[in-house]
Amino acid sequence: MVLVQELERNEQSVIDQEYFYQLIDENKPVVFSSFAKSWDAIQKWTPSYLVEKVGDKQVDVSMCTFGPMSDIFTMTFSQYIEKATKNEFVIDESTPIAKRPYLRNFGLFDECPELKNDIKSAEGMFKNDIHNLVIQGAFIGSQGSTTVLHKDTADNIVSVVSGAKFIAMIPPKDETKIQSCHQDDEISVQDIYDKKSQDTYQSRIENHPVFANVENVRYTILRAGEALYIPLGWNHYVSNLEFTVSVSCWGKKMI
Repeated sequence: MVLVQELERNEQSVIDQEYFYQLIDENKPVVFSSFAKSWDAIQKWTPSYLVEKVGDKQVDVSMCTFGPMSDIFTMTFSQYIEKATKNEFVIDESTPIAKRPYLRNFGLFDECPELKNDIKSAEGMFKNDIHNLVIQGAFIGSQGSTTVLHKDTADNIVSVVSGAKFIAMIPPKDETKIQSCHQDDEISVQDIYDKKSQDTYQSRIENHPVFANVENVRYTILRAGEALYIPLGWNHYVSNLEFTVSVSCWGKKMI
């Protein structure tokens, strides 16, 4: 039976770089509970404030998959925010998760460099002589928007500015044991995170077919002001439990 555990948390307000690199060496995910609580963005980045800054910039919105370009369409940033905050992308609760648009890896700081002043960038966590390519992007999603089970090509620190995310993670050693999760058979976080369900997270994950042969699953709910270190190689699935704004910072080792 799959061993389901909540992710370990570090309550320190300041994360030491040497400690962070110890986690990297151990390939160990940890939630940093206070990492972003002091960010100005926590108070400032309301939907209206972001629209004021970005305006009617054309943005590419994803249909929550890593599939063909047909899954991507263009609309203005202001239109997206209006629809996302009102959850107008969802006709009813039967609307498939893969049909709930998500503004993923948006170049927010390219559009508005001054917004970097509102965050304590995670860039400083990475050593330039080891992770010599560091990239940041914003993720803005409506309630129920998600990303399919996938793994990143770099170490990642994801920080939540507003809203909340449900995240399930599988270690690299269990990757070959994951059941099919192609577009027509995706793992549905709605099956796991259901406000109406009285079951524990452990039982929901244990009974999910995607995890049938997996030995270990870690999970957490990441809320505003918190950050999660996602190590290279860990498969993870993310669902926004409400309108959510987050920032990801990837550190990559380039040859």
